[in-house]
Amino acid sequence: MENKNKKVNESKIKKLIVELGDDKGLKRQEAREELVKIGRDSIDYLLELLTHPKHIYRWEAVKTLEEIEDPVTIPLLIQALEDDKGDVRWIAAKGLIKLGKASIVPLLKALEEKSDSVLVLGGAHHVFFDLREKNELPKGFPIKKLLESIKSPEWSVSVKPLVNKLLKNLKP
Repeated sequence: MENKNKKVNESKIKKLIVELGDDKGLKRQEAREELVKIGRDSIDYLLELLTHPKHIYRWEAVKTLEEIEDPVTIPLLIQALEDDKGDVRWIAAKGLIKLGKASIVPLLKALEEKSDSVLVLGGAHHVFFDLREKNELPKGFPIKKLLESIKSPEWSVSVKPLVNKLLKNLKP
């Protein structure tokens, strides 16, 4: 019986994924809401849309991931920070902000690995700025220094050492 339910769920998810690209906004919204209700089981299907050539699929996929609000989506939201469309990057940052403290270490690791990406730097700045405003950062976190490093003209030189130090200090 469980196998049958899994197939029904899979076919339903695939149908909803297709509907995320519909011309009608209401149909896309309804599909997104259903995928959010399904939650984790829909994440692998949404992953495939993050590189879709059509902007609306990427936007809807990231919006759905943001609304699922599950820490397992953090790497996908970080990946979406490099989308070529600003609205997709904005939603990805909002999703990371919603996930709060769980986003900090993965985002620092992304900064460490991609300190040459202006898009990752911009997204990280947005996320860390908002996490500061929400009091989601660990006590003593050098947020001012991090935000200044990200904005610095020598960001590639200033961000990496600071991020390395933060990662060492934040490891449990």
